[in-house]
Amino acid sequence: MEVEGSSKKMIATQEEMAEARVPLAYRDQCAHLLIPLNKCRQAEYYLPWKCEGERHTYEKCEYELVMERMLKMQKIREEEAKLKQGLNQPAIPLIPKPANA
Repeated sequence: MEVEGSSKKMIATQEEMAEARVPLAYRDQCAHLLIPLNKCRQAEYYLPWKCEGERHTYEKCEYELVMERMLKMQKIREEEAKLKQGLNQPAIPLIPKPANA
C-alpha cells in the first residue's frame, strides 16, 4: 500500500494495526515496527533497558519520516520564494528608455 507523498510503503495492514491495538495517531509507515516493539514491551513489563533494538529501529524510522517531510517543506518554500521574486520583477519596464540612448 502506497502513501501519497512518501517514499516509504505501508507494510502493516489496517487489520494488523487494529488487532495490535495501535492508536490511530501511530498508524504511519513505521507501524510495522511498532507492533513487535509493543509486544516486547508488554512481555518485558516496560523495563526501559529491554527492547532497545526494536525501539532504536522504530525511532530511526520515525526520524527518517520527519526528515523527509522537512525536506519536502523546504523545497516547497524555496519554490514559493522563487515565484514571489518572479512576480516582483516586471518583465516590461514601466519607464521606457529614450530612442537614442
